Amino acid sequence: MKNIKTLLVISASIFLSVLGCTDNEIEMIDRDYIIENDTDFLVNIKFYGRIDGQLSIKSKTLENRGGQLSARLRQSDFDNSGYNTSSAFQGDSVRVTINNSKFYTNVFNTINYIFSEPLNRNLFIHSNYENLGNERYLFKITQQDYENAEDCNGNCD
Repeated sequence: MKNIKTLLVISASIFLSVLGCTDNEIEMIDRDYIIENDTDFLVNIKFYGRIDGQLSIKSKTLENRGGQLSARLRQSDFDNSGYNTSSAFQGDSVRVTINNSKFYTNVFNTINYIFSEPLNRNLFIHSNYENLGNERYLFKITQQDYENAEDCNGNCD
C-alpha cells in the first residue's frame, strides 16, 4: 500500500512539473493584405461593415497602376479568419468602382460563411491573394475586372 502511495505521489509530481513547463501562450500572426490597382484607371474601394451596430464605411481611391490599399490582420494560429479578409478590412461587403464608370461588389456573409460570386475574384477570400512571403498577400484589380464589371449608368456613388 505504501508503494502505491509513493508511486501516485511521484506520478502526480511528474505530471504537474510537465504541465508547468508547457508554454500556454497562443502564438499571434500578423498578416498583411494588399489590394493593388493593376489598371490604367482610378479605382475606388469602399468597404462596408457593422461595428457596435453602427454602419462603418472605409473608402480609398487607388491612383493609376500601382496604387495600393493595405490592411493588417492579427490573428492566432487557432483563428479561422485566416480563410477570409473581412477582419483585416473591417467589412463584410465591398464596392469597387473603376474609372468612375463601372463597378462590382463582393460580399462575405459572416453568419453563414458564404461568399458572393465570382468566387475566384472575391476580395474576401484569402486564397485569391498571391502569397508574397513573410505573411504578405497581394490581390490585383485588373483590366479583366473592369471589363467584367457592371456599368454605373452615370450613378457610381
